Amino acid sequence: MPESTLASVPDSPIAADASCGLYARLLKVLLPSMRGLCLQDEAGRRLWATPDWSLADCRTIADAAIRNAPAAGDFPAAMQLLDEDHAVYAFALPRNEREIYGVVLIALTPGASGAEPRPLKYVLRLLAPLLACWRSELSLRAALAQREPAVVNAGDPADRGERDLARANADADGDTESDAQDEFDRWLDVAMRRAQATFAALCVPERRISRSRTRSGQMLVPAALQRAEQHLLAWLQLQQRTIVVNRIARTASAEAAPYKILATAVRHRSGRVIGVLALFNPPRVEDFAQAAIDAAESVAKRLSAAIEAGHDAATGLLTREAFERCARPVVGGGAPLTAHSVLYVDVDRLQGVNEAFGMHVGDAAIAAVAERLVGTLPADALCARLSGDRFAALMPNTNRQGAVANAERVRAAVAVVGGAGVPQVSVSIGVASLGASDHALAHALVAAESACKSAKARGGNRVETPCDPAGAGHAPAAADAVGAATAILLRRALAADELCLLAQPILPLRGNYGGPRFELLLRLPGERGEMLAPGKFLPVAREQGLLPAIDRWVVRRVCVLLGRHAAAVGGEHACFSINLAAESLQDEAFCAYVAQQLAAERVPLGALGFEIAEPTAVAHADATRRCIDTLRERGCRFALDGFGAGSGSLALLKDLAVDTLKIDGSIVRAALDGSGPASMVKAIAQLATVMCMRTVAEHVETDALRSRISELGVDYAQGFAVARALPIEGLLDELAVFEASVSAWAAPAETAAATASS
Repeated sequence: MPESTLASVPDSPIAADASCGLYARLLKVLLPSMRGLCLQDEAGRRLWATPDWSLADCRTIADAAIRNAPAAGDFPAAMQLLDEDHAVYAFALPRNEREIYGVVLIALTPGASGAEPRPLKYVLRLLAPLLACWRSELSLRAALAQREPAVVNAGDPADRGERDLARANADADGDTESDAQDEFDRWLDVAMRRAQATFAALCVPERRISRSRTRSGQMLVPAALQRAEQHLLAWLQLQQRTIVVNRIARTASAEAAPYKILATAVRHRSGRVIGVLALFNPPRVEDFAQAAIDAAESVAKRLSAAIEAGHDAATGLLTREAFERCARPVVGGGAPLTAHSVLYVDVDRLQGVNEAFGMHVGDAAIAAVAERLVGTLPADALCARLSGDRFAALMPNTNRQGAVANAERVRAAVAVVGGAGVPQVSVSIGVASLGASDHALAHALVAAESACKSAKARGGNRVETPCDPAGAGHAPAAADAVGAATAILLRRALAADELCLLAQPILPLRGNYGGPRFELLLRLPGERGEMLAPGKFLPVAREQGLLPAIDRWVVRRVCVLLGRHAAAVGGEHACFSINLAAESLQDEAFCAYVAQQLAAERVPLGALGFEIAEPTAVAHADATRRCIDTLRERGCRFALDGFGAGSGSLALLKDLAVDTLKIDGSIVRAALDGSGPASMVKAIAQLATVMCMRTVAEHVETDALRSRISELGVDYAQGFAVARALPIEGLLDELAVFEASVSAWAAPAETAAATASS
């Protein structure tokens, strides 16, 4: 959730608090139906708000919270239903018995039309730990502020510096579109203004960061600056404290950097010194005082946070998000797009290295490749670690021919990596030039990735370029462009909640088997309003690493809908199942996310289920078992999808506590024609009965097949001969009518089965 600072109130610990955005994101996790957050002071002045806050005046509800007695808990609170779309909850953050830090206002969507808003006591109990943490942080900030010298004169440079820091801090946190390089420049400017310095430099060698800014005065020679930075960094690593040099030797020369120096450490999250922020002044300027030291140390902390957020910890390269941000000024600059090129680099056979030598050796190999990549490419190249063993580089003002030459140098440099515990490795590299399009970088990366895959398919340790569009390679290039467009469409739909959910009924073949079940199917709205089937976008989602985000979106959306229709689902009523990707199974935080959504939306037990494909369950048996055991305690049901098609089907059943076996569609379709598949279906049905499980036949596409599987003892059927998929929202609204028709639907199959047995 992006943030925006709407006002700045003097002496308010909230007004200058950049962590407001963090608390807003945590509140969004606890309250997914939150539609905005605002902070006000005791006088009703707005201190901070999220961009989606749309309510103009909430003074009444804020005053009610302030007046509320302590009986409401440690945090005086109040609630008011403004309209059918907004229920506002107000929580005062007490400073002492007579004062408050401010009032937190949260707007929630009550739910379905006519639904009661959540009780104030429930919301307060849910948020109390977070509010307590927030109040403690504000108390600490206020205590620290009292220790700093008071600034009476509003025109004082130190006061202006404080405002600069607050403003730059808000810009850095709120402007997610700005690139990392501009962020470093902003902080250097703030440091110079606050410390009244002439020249500022930032040097973080292991992250390949070297930046400098000047306001006026004599510039340091680059060689002298580099030597000074190296010397200061070594000194900081040894002394572990800020260094101030206000006395300059009379014999100092230009090469010896005759400047007053203030140097403070830029640290890794572990506390290790990784860089230096250095401020310089000529001899005639006043000495660096304590206020300048405090300013430099404060900015250094902000720089440390920015570096950690935008750089991969293992390699020091840009993260994918930071890479895309830093690339925007290059792509949007004055040079033609076709003047730039990208590399897509993939380490060959890294999995074999991990299996033979261990993950730590594989990590060392990745770090060595990253070092060769940065050390070989031109200084203005942007290098990023996309994921795992995959890297990307953007080379400004480099045509394809020059990019291929650079790629060959990288390949040759990596080919000599080895020794000291790191095995010999190689890389495959795809090279592509940017084209004239709205998403030039994304399209070029997809084209380069395709060329990289071609290089790996030919044995690796090669450099490839996309096929000439005028020749035989036109179709793959077109497919790459379609894939890139689909990825953009998918990201946009996820961000705007525009994915579509359908529910395909899974109906009982006998009238005494309870309510219907539904498998949830996903559709992606296309650019022309058409609905794209999963086969069109899920492969792209897997390549882009978006499957966990899609699964979380589906869980959140379904829980909201099931919570609104709690009386009609769960228990002996309907159950809705979500197909779970292997990537989500391996995400240790996924189960906790599901549990949180179930609790937040009050989803009845048994209303939500998950389907896990048999190959996924076999490949990730431990993660599957852990997920099932955790979520079954929360009332979720589980089905093993595609059962019977793999060799490990029976071995899975003794380890996995699933409720349902979904018989693979290929076996079901063949049951009508062959005795072998029919016997297999019957055996699975009998095994499931012994193990107290239900069976579902997939791909039931004719009435004859429906009757046949009912004869074989299968409990449920799914397919075109059963029911078509329906939009879940409309289905839930008419669920009672749908359930009433289930027994009538099951009667013919039950009668047919009875006739056959007689």
